[in-house]
Amino acid sequence: MSKEAVREACLGVAGLIDKYEPRLNALAAKVMHDNLPPIETWVGAILSTPEDGEPDTVVLVPRDQAIEASAPSAVIVRTLKEKSEDDRLDVVVHSKDIGMLVSLEIEPAFPVTRKQAEAANLPTHLLFARGEAFATVGEQPAETDALENAWKEHRRLLDERHDEILEDLRTATLGHEIGDCAGVLLSLGEDGQAASVVTREKARRLLVNYPFLARRLAGRGPIRKKKNGRETAGVLHVVVWAKGHVSVQSLRIRAVGG
Repeated sequence: MSKEAVREACLGVAGLIDKYEPRLNALAAKVMHDNLPPIETWVGAILSTPEDGEPDTVVLVPRDQAIEASAPSAVIVRTLKEKSEDDRLDVVVHSKDIGMLVSLEIEPAFPVTRKQAEAANLPTHLLFARGEAFATVGEQPAETDALENAWKEHRRLLDERHDEILEDLRTATLGHEIGDCAGVLLSLGEDGQAASVVTREKARRLLVNYPFLARRLAGRGPIRKKKNGRETAGVLHVVVWAKGHVSVQSLRIRAVGG
């Protein structure tokens, strides 16, 4: 293949990953919610055949099945046989005559039961969000479509309110390093909406029932240092609690002004 063809193929794969990221996160959430084998033992697959006019196929399959199906590509098979990175999902993408393997950081949105909501250890200044604010919490079973819609809504809320979070981050960094901070975005009902930045330790208290999400807030956040030694975050993790679901989303930031 020419360099131009390879470049076009890579752009096409990137576009498919962006398009189906919500679906892949929903499928991963379903696997974890149903207590199926660990997510590292699964592989995502995106099969795109636009020339046939058929809809794309997006699924999760056991790793051994993905290895068998990828037999024509020795490189993909060899990589799939290696241990996957923790809390990431390997995704095989087939588009036209191109096959590619990518590693996706998953940010699943999990359903919240009323019992879990009532026991939530909210940061002190967000305690007003209790009571009627949990009206959106339901007891419905976790279905893939609902998990996908919740993920999309969480991402929409983060895009809509990221300015509030960044403004609060400027205040938070007066007492804490950026790497020790995390965002909290609540949209729990008419009287329970807030965007705030707290320490990662406080944010983790919201996630005691969700070990996968809590791990994302363990330790310090991804940070960079300028030449003058000052910290600037590359990613701020944000706990999003909305539409009866909870997730940890990534908010990319370049710098925080004082």
